[in-house]
Amino acid sequence: MDIKEIQEYLVKHELDGWLIADFHGRNSIAVDMLGLSGMLTRRSFYFIPAHGEPVALVHSIEKDKFTNLSGAIRTFSSYRVLESLLKEILGHADRVAMEYSPMGRLPYIGLVDAGTVELVRSYDVDVVSSADIVAHFQARLSVEQIAMHRMAARNLIEIKHLAFRFISEALRQGNHIDEYAVCKFIREQFDRFDMETSSGPNCSVGANAGNPHYEPAEKGSAVIEDGELVLIDLWAKVKHPQGIYADITWMAYTGSAEEIPPKFSKAFGVIAQARDRAVEFLRENIDKRPVYGYEVDDVCRAVVNSAGHGDAFTHRTGHSITTSEHGTGPNIDNLETEDRRKLQKGHLFSIEPGMYLPEYGLRTEIDVLIGHDGVEVTTLPLQNEILALR
Repeated sequence: MDIKEIQEYLVKHELDGWLIADFHGRNSIAVDMLGLSGMLTRRSFYFIPAHGEPVALVHSIEKDKFTNLSGAIRTFSSYRVLESLLKEILGHADRVAMEYSPMGRLPYIGLVDAGTVELVRSYDVDVVSSADIVAHFQARLSVEQIAMHRMAARNLIEIKHLAFRFISEALRQGNHIDEYAVCKFIREQFDRFDMETSSGPNCSVGANAGNPHYEPAEKGSAVIEDGELVLIDLWAKVKHPQGIYADITWMAYTGSAEEIPPKFSKAFGVIAQARDRAVEFLRENIDKRPVYGYEVDDVCRAVVNSAGHGDAFTHRTGHSITTSEHGTGPNIDNLETEDRRKLQKGHLFSIEPGMYLPEYGLRTEIDVLIGHDGVEVTTLPLQNEILALR
């Protein structure tokens, strides 16, 4: 954590400091930013002022967990001393950032309890959200991380190809194959490509594809047969502590191109158009003005809405991607949350419009990087039509 760089950011954005508060490790941003580990059972604060030395305010029995941090350490045992010292540490600060989300609109950032925010405000301090600070310092990828992401993306495209070939060959040979078997095959490929994932992948057919978070079980997963729509969603990263995920979704049909029902092709055409319009919007605007996650969601969703299928697009357009498949950067969302975080160079995220109906579902998913040379789709080639498996 570069204190000087953080302080420069605070000065530029007219903030008097960043107060990083935690209790029981609940503030995952604090845990990651401060490098905390082990048993965390007491309240802690780390104040980075725009000018001067940072100060940690921690319980006396957990002092040793904070000795790696820059600046002074103040300790307390009683809540009365905590409150007195916190007021002293904040000093004359008027405007301080915390992991707080106004109106709860961005719960990924709202990790400090309301009472603690009330306490800080009782000192006549204006508390604002640290959302953009976190996105700047925790979610931008390094050059090395971008290279690892590109490797993961190439591997996923190849594994996706192998998975669809696995299905096609099983059907051609008349062998039994179900959704779980495809997921097992993909996990085996992750091992072969020296990749890892926290969960998944997902293969779903027919009505199961209409559930965006369907997870095939070893027992009871659907059998894949001729004449079915197949959705494969896979995400993984290279095995490295700083490895960055790639995340893609492709659609196929267990039949010939001529046999694909027009309603499937038409619906896929709509979501592909929505995906591409979102990327186009980013390319048109990213170097001209600040662009925010909610705006991109609006642009993508407008295409689906205008086609009369808005009610079937039931999730956000995309999510941040870092060392976690769902990272701490801006999401492409103005549906589930209102994400007004600025998209910055080094941010990586998915664009994944979909339609979900009782009988079937479709999704197309790509990864997009805001790079120094502009907007880059890292998971090429794009899927522009449903893949025929026969």
